[in-house]
Amino acid sequence: MSDPTDMDNAREELRGIMRKIRGLSPLQPDDFSINQQDLLTKAFDKIAGIIGGVGLFVTALSLFVGGIGIMNIMFVSVTERTKEIGVRKALGARRRTILVQFLIESSLICLGGGLLGLAFSYPLSMLIDKFLPTSMPLSIAITGILISLLVGLVSGLIPAMRASKLDPVEALRYE
Repeated sequence: MSDPTDMDNAREELRGIMRKIRGLSPLQPDDFSINQQDLLTKAFDKIAGIIGGVGLFVTALSLFVGGIGIMNIMFVSVTERTKEIGVRKALGARRRTILVQFLIESSLICLGGGLLGLAFSYPLSMLIDKFLPTSMPLSIAITGILISLLVGLVSGLIPAMRASKLDPVEALRYE
């Protein structure tokens, strides 16, 4: 039924049948309602939008908290390796080399977490697929890995800059 008048006619016919089944006189109000699919679809879309928004918020919050955790790990790593950084700088290592070293380290930590999450979520999605139709396209998996690398770069940037700016003399004195 692509024609709206057909839908209206069908609704009125159904209304008449229901009134007859329920034994309602012409003056009595309907004691039933006729639901249309577009109303249910709109309600479903609204609920799905709310759930999606909450999911995005939780995901963003998780990424933020994870990024702070990686940043703390990197600050500890820089602090523990201050003497090593001093030796490398005294031997001629450039700031850029040390910066890249710590950025790679933080990115690899996050990449490992992303791959671990993917290794957990893919079999889980296959299990859920037996009950509900789900899928995990390759583009989603690649996007997840790229986001985890980006989180690693962003959260490792400040500790890496701090490590690259260390004075070699002060770093060698550090205990």
